[in-house]
Amino acid sequence: MTLLAPSVGEVALLANALNVTTPEALTLRLYTNNHAPTAADTAASYTEASGNGYAAVAMTRAGWTVTNSTPSYATYAQQTTSWTGTVTVYGYFITGTTSGTLYWAEEIYPSGQVFNSGDTLAITPKITLT
Repeated sequence: MTLLAPSVGEVALLANALNVTTPEALTLRLYTNNHAPTAADTAASYTEASGNGYAAVAMTRAGWTVTNSTPSYATYAQQTTSWTGTVTVYGYFITGTTSGTLYWAEEIYPSGQVFNSGDTLAITPKITLT
């Protein structure tokens, strides 16, 4: 359950942080393929969930809380999906809403977690800088 920013995500995050590019909105997506994030990943490395009550989440700037700590971190407001069918989830990934660039991913269920109709999944994205 380690968050990983692949090479393409590191470049995008640095370019945004240093104002080299205009930061874009981000989208939170769940993935259903058995894949542990790697540095070589792109958004195409992940199979996004579909149907069964799933919808990607458009993330807003106001949804983030940044905490000055050792180490400092940012968390996004908890997002909950209520399933209307059966799906197996392995984790989530964050993409640029306009570019489709993979910013980061996190495998939260290494063996996959089956969700059935009526089940809910709550995710609170968090990124920590060390």
